[in-house]
Amino acid sequence: MSSTTCLISRGAFLLLAAAVAIALPCAAALQELQLQDAVLIDDVVQEAAQAWYHGRQRRTGVTYPLSLPGSLSGVAADVARFRAGSLRRYGVRLFGEFAVPPGLAVRGQASHLLAVRANLGNLSSVFDEYAASGGYRIASPVLGLTFYGLARRGDTARLEVLVTAAAIRVNFSMAVPALQPGAVPLCMAVALNGSVTVTDVQAGSNTCHVWDQGHFALVLGGAGDGGGVVAEAGEVSKWKLALFGAALGAGGTVLLGLVLVAVLSIQRRKSEVAEMARRAYEEEALRVSMVGHVRAPSAGGSRTTPDALENEYCAAL
Repeated sequence: MSSTTCLISRGAFLLLAAAVAIALPCAAALQELQLQDAVLIDDVVQEAAQAWYHGRQRRTGVTYPLSLPGSLSGVAADVARFRAGSLRRYGVRLFGEFAVPPGLAVRGQASHLLAVRANLGNLSSVFDEYAASGGYRIASPVLGLTFYGLARRGDTARLEVLVTAAAIRVNFSMAVPALQPGAVPLCMAVALNGSVTVTDVQAGSNTCHVWDQGHFALVLGGAGDGGGVVAEAGEVSKWKLALFGAALGAGGTVLLGLVLVAVLSIQRRKSEVAEMARRAYEEEALRVSMVGHVRAPSAGGSRTTPDALENEYCAAL
């Protein structure tokens, strides 16, 4: 009985281990797929900026790196706190790849705001469909610039900004690898409402001029322009996702097969133990037999019968 209990316990452990092994990759894959959305990525970055604001380090005009969850491990983001009036009068000379000139007006009553800069890195592919809608391919990491207002209780809300003087400059020289010879990039700007604008880069550089907050990238158009780095990486990431799904399915099948083998082994062992117990009850040494479901003693067939004794008896005269 103890061996049977041990086998059942081990089988339960195998079932639990298999379930955990299957659930963890599925949860990770589901989380990754859920974050393949530009709006959701912005929401996660906004929550991280709000959490930073409630911390201790929040000096005005100083740039701090944001701590993002593991689901955004390929994204790098920075945050800075500004006074709305100072931002309009002086601008920001350098904020990551961005340079905000004087004249940035904020619509609303916010006296302070948070500026968030993000480099989407390997998640830049979420903007592939925006580029593909115009026949382009992304050739750089996607960079984001967003402004949030600060409420009295510390909550953040996206602000509407108006560039009244010079345009905001986005310098991709630090973010993009060298393009292939002959490639002529263009600037793609995706506004917060999803509208797409494609313009020329500044002559002799990889600098774009934009007039609103949003997400920005260098794009290449046509089939024979040499291709872009991030577009190729996006194709590779799709293949990796397909291979990951195939490997996940194969691993799940193998684990389910192991669980089935373990369950069958336990059942067979239990049957063997029951058969051994039944045979032990019917052993000749115990001198018992099973009559239905009742154990009854039995005797061997070597006893002397009464008839033999009576026939052999002779009376003495």
